[in-house]
Amino acid sequence: MVEIKNSILPALEQIEKIHKIKKEEIVSAIEEAITSAAKKYFGSDCRIVTEINIDTADSKTYIIKKVVKNVTDANKEISEEDALEKNKDAKIGDEIKILVDSEVFTRIAAQASKRVIVQRIKESDKMNVLTEFESRIGQIIPATIYSISGKTIILDLGKAEGLLPQREQVFREKFRIGQHLRVLVKSVEHTSRGITVIVSRFDKEFIKKLFESEIPEIKEGIVEILNIVRAPGYRTKILVKTNNLKVDPVGACVGMKGTRIKPIIDELQGERIDLIPFSDDPQKLISYSLSPIKPDKTQIVDQNNKIAKVFVEQKIYDTIISKNNINLNLAKELTGWTITVEPIRVEEHKREQEVESDNTEEQKSVDENESINNKKDKV
Repeated sequence: MVEIKNSILPALEQIEKIHKIKKEEIVSAIEEAITSAAKKYFGSDCRIVTEINIDTADSKTYIIKKVVKNVTDANKEISEEDALEKNKDAKIGDEIKILVDSEVFTRIAAQASKRVIVQRIKESDKMNVLTEFESRIGQIIPATIYSISGKTIILDLGKAEGLLPQREQVFREKFRIGQHLRVLVKSVEHTSRGITVIVSRFDKEFIKKLFESEIPEIKEGIVEILNIVRAPGYRTKILVKTNNLKVDPVGACVGMKGTRIKPIIDELQGERIDLIPFSDDPQKLISYSLSPIKPDKTQIVDQNNKIAKVFVEQKIYDTIISKNNINLNLAKELTGWTITVEPIRVEEHKREQEVESDNTEEQKSVDENESINNKKDKV
């Protein structure tokens, strides 16, 4: 009979630990392999079973035959007389197991068992990798570029191959073989070549996860990201809100001298990031959303339909128009308001400042008169 040496048991336990395959499954696969080898030797029409004792690692192979009065098929039947020699309780109609000498097909069985174990390990490794990366969908992972095929970037993710297709790339970013970068796991595919992980640097979720990884207050929920809008490669606007009045949401994200946001900008290869503090006042929110532009005036045209108008100096207005309104379009998307920009006239701006100045002087005069009257009353 084929005997699996006792030294194989620790090996099976190691396979179970490393490749997460139960040793019972491996033993079952080996039984099938030995049975297959036996059928090749004795004939495919024979009914053959193999039994392995998982505690002793001993293997026994049997041919199952039916006890009959007159044998017509020696591969499947056995006479009552011969059956009684093997089992004294045998009677016509019973099926008995006849132990066979497995030494004659030991080599075939060993090779078949090896192939089965290797195949099971490969399949298990694939499933383990598939499960691992499926659980990481929506997360950021480190990667290394090891090949560039046309417009597709092929990445080394350690246990799997990653693909950064053109649709998930930021066209202004530059890549080189050996470059380390971070990517967002989008999906996982199980192909004949193995496990392929589709990743992205284009998705807005990539920006959010970068901030969560670099800013403790965001990860802890002290600072909340309400919305992200992005023109990949150019500019990203992030609407942030604090859940603790003692914490400035923008300052927490920027860090001392920009130490927190710098790694994010470096990862995005210089893409500009505008952090917009949330405000319940739509005028303030709209004004903040246009950062780095600071409007001179914001006017709510239609509160219900969310239509607003902002006024800026002529030179700033010309700059906005010349840049195809990327900043303005992002501000609209971020706030949900329809925002139009108009240049403010210099004369009108001066008059508004004069009116504000006059109002300030009048208020100051009123305050002084009230103070004098209060003193007289006391006298």
